[in-house]
Amino acid sequence: MDRNEEYRENGFDLLRYAATLSVMMLHYSSFSMILSDNLPVVGAAFMDKIRHVTQLFPGVVILFVMSGFLVSASFERAKSRKEFFLKRALRIYPELWLCTIVNLAVISVLVPELLDGSIIPWLVTQIFGIANTPACLQSLPTGSVNGALWTVFTEVQLYLVLGLLYPFLKKKRIRHWAAILFVLAALNLVCGAVAQSAGGVAAKLIERLFIPYALWFFIGVFCFQKRQALLPVLKKVFLPLLVIYLMIGSVNAQLPGYYTNIVTSVMVPVLAIGCGYWLPKIRLKHDFSYGMFLYHWIVLNVMTHFDLQNRLPWYVGLFLFLSGTIAAAVMSWAVCGWCRRGVGKVFGR
Repeated sequence: MDRNEEYRENGFDLLRYAATLSVMMLHYSSFSMILSDNLPVVGAAFMDKIRHVTQLFPGVVILFVMSGFLVSASFERAKSRKEFFLKRALRIYPELWLCTIVNLAVISVLVPELLDGSIIPWLVTQIFGIANTPACLQSLPTGSVNGALWTVFTEVQLYLVLGLLYPFLKKKRIRHWAAILFVLAALNLVCGAVAQSAGGVAAKLIERLFIPYALWFFIGVFCFQKRQALLPVLKKVFLPLLVIYLMIGSVNAQLPGYYTNIVTSVMVPVLAIGCGYWLPKIRLKHDFSYGMFLYHWIVLNVMTHFDLQNRLPWYVGLFLFLSGTIAAAVMSWAVCGWCRRGVGKVFGR
């Protein structure tokens, strides 16, 4: 194998599912603890432990850094910016639009009495992947029609930035990258401070912009661009670095940062790339993780609507949440398969 292509030999397929499950379980455990009236001691302890682990290893952070790494490879394989942007759009939007149709059908069946004209602007924003909840649906038990989708439009913004800047970034040496990542880390801290102090519209605007999340994504870009020097080192130091991170995490210190603390924002992306090359080199034929990310909140809304967290044993509810999400993701992948095959024909792959 060409040395430049060795980066393909990794366990990112496994890590992507682990990160997606982390996001899912963070949401499910949080609402289970909030909405369950009589969660047994064993169930409460399990949910509390799961929530702790998902906060220690935030799935969103891992997904962003993997995206930066792998999308950089996609840009280098593309013949032009147009091809790159088209492939990104076809990867994101068909399943998102299908998810929106399914979501609208579900809420039309569950709560038709709540729907009003505010659903129309919501549908328009979903065309572009802009996350929001129409006013008529803010009384849902979870408070959101699909609370995970804010990351989709953030990813779109980062793809646009990367597509424009990648040739410029590719010329930068490690010392230049150190300065870039330092600035992005500072922006993450500033966004955290502003969101906490200002609140309201300012906090919502920061939440929807790519700026506070760019640190994670561009650590992935940096690791790809300097892969020949970095990947052997990151693989070697993964376990010692993991131990150090767990020791830091055991100290209950209130550190600044946006979405998560700054130590997690720096160390988890580095750990994720190292883990990808420490794991067995397993490539899975199909990827349902995006569908799992899209549909898990819909399944959660259905469960909370019928109060299944209280009506079912906690482990049955958890099984229903996971199996329902996976089933929806598989069906979504199958329905959207024609689009992926079409891309392959267009670009001769």
